[in-house]
Amino acid sequence: MKIKKSLLIVMFSVGFSFVLQAQNTESDKIQQLKIAFFTEELNLTANESKRFWPVYTEHNKKYEELRSKDWSKIKSRLDNIKNLSSQESDELLKDYMNYKKNRVEYREDFVEDLKSVISSKQIMMLKKAEYDFHKKLLNQYQSDKSSKK
Repeated sequence: MKIKKSLLIVMFSVGFSFVLQAQNTESDKIQQLKIAFFTEELNLTANESKRFWPVYTEHNKKYEELRSKDWSKIKSRLDNIKNLSSQESDELLKDYMNYKKNRVEYREDFVEDLKSVISSKQIMMLKKAEYDFHKKLLNQYQSDKSSKK
């Protein structure tokens, strides 16, 4: 009985590690596609690319931290919005507005940092490239999902 249980635990651990590795591989693949897509869409030179990506990566890291920290707390309370008291709703609204304000401040800081690295035109091209890239990802996801049915 102990051997079966140990074998089951080992098999589960190995299977779980393969799932995690596949997710990381998929994430890495998307990141590589994003880098190639943005570099091409923004017409970045090698020098611009070398300066651009650290700024972009740092901004995304800060933005994701804000999203995971603040937005997840807001979203969890939104799921239960019908049961919140008036005071709790006021607090939620205040937190939401602070979150939105912080997002705008992060974006403004990001644009200021980018101005020393790429042109204003390239900054706007980046905005469009981000939109286009996410649209392509969504279309690909929907295409993959429908082909599996």
